[in-house]
Amino acid sequence: MNYPFFALMARMKYITRWGLMRNSISENDAEHTLQTAMIAHCLAVIRKDIFHQKADPERAAMLALYHDASEVFTGDMPTPVKYFTSDLHEQYEKIENRAREKLLATLPEELKPSFAPYVVDMEKDELWPLAKAADTLSAYFKCMEELRDGNTEFREAYRSIGEKLKKLHYPEVDWFMDHFAESFSKTLDELNR
Repeated sequence: MNYPFFALMARMKYITRWGLMRNSISENDAEHTLQTAMIAHCLAVIRKDIFHQKADPERAAMLALYHDASEVFTGDMPTPVKYFTSDLHEQYEKIENRAREKLLATLPEELKPSFAPYVVDMEKDELWPLAKAADTLSAYFKCMEELRDGNTEFREAYRSIGEKLKKLHYPEVDWFMDHFAESFSKTLDELNR
């Protein structure tokens, strides 16, 4: 039998993000996922090496790697739509959970227990908040890049996501912001100076 799990995951490159907004540079789920996994890994490294708390950076990266995997079935639901009403958000969560289960079902039985913590049970993991924070940071940096390129369409998203990041009160996020965030507003020439 041939299993479609990885063929489905490969389709993340076809899922466009920020569907309700004009983008200077389009972004797909695969690109976003790569950045989110790298940031989640770094947040866990910061927790471990800067704040000297227990953390598994590789596990944090794996949680982030599959954080949007359900979107191979659902597509990317824009945030204003997803949170339009509490009932709609609740229904979307049910759909998302069903999509995760359906994705897990596309693996051989022997592999399902190893993938389940990342594909369907990620929210139960103690590192899940770092993966979600990385997801938010990735969105914030997308907004910064769009604004840097003169696209004011992202001004309000930049402001509201920035507020969301501050309200997290995660020392790892604050440290990351203090040490890495400003560079996302720079051009390549400025980064190479």
